[in-house]
Amino acid sequence: MKIVNREWQRSIELKENIIHTIILENKQYFRECVRSLKLQHQGDEGLFIFSDGLKEISLAKYSYIITDLFNLDINNKKILTKIYTELMKYAVENCIELNTIQTHLLNYYENLIHSSSLELEYRDEFDIMGMLKLADFKINLISNNDLEKLIKYLKVLVELCGIKVIFIVGLHMHYTENEIKQLYKELCINKINIINIENRQYKNLSTVDYTEKVYIFDEENCEI
Repeated sequence: MKIVNREWQRSIELKENIIHTIILENKQYFRECVRSLKLQHQGDEGLFIFSDGLKEISLAKYSYIITDLFNLDINNKKILTKIYTELMKYAVENCIELNTIQTHLLNYYENLIHSSSLELEYRDEFDIMGMLKLADFKINLISNNDLEKLIKYLKVLVELCGIKVIFIVGLHMHYTENEIKQLYKELCINKINIINIENRQYKNLSTVDYTEKVYIFDEENCEI
């Protein structure tokens, strides 16, 4: 898989054990790129092109951007939709268990009607999704460790939502070198592709296990 920007000469090849970091030293250009990338993830046209072989694939559908590492919404609409889709699939496939629940509910409704002095009626169509949403299913993210939260969030995006690459803004600014090394190790083990976007240069954290590939654009927006 590959990501290109129409204004850049270089392309980003997504490969195992390669971490990509883009340095945009011009602050105005940094803001413009991040803003444009966010809008493109919302479905707007943009400069970034995501492809797999010769086929262009949807950036909004198969990639994700994190701009606020202090506010990781692991139970956002995109993720919850996937959760309920998976639960719905399980419920339908296990129809015997579902039919038993439906029978008990309908019997309960009948008992309620008989216990009332009013002439009541009810809808006997069984809404599976409505029943599931009554439970208010969410991913449990109880942890005081910010790095653990981030790792779990990235895993959910890839494993549940089918995200193929994740853009992270300001990772090096908010985490220590040791924390980032630990994160990179987890990413490589779980085959998660990320692209860091930073405003200044940081120490290259390549090890024998992975390579951090850095792309630098200076104050004049020249590729170094």
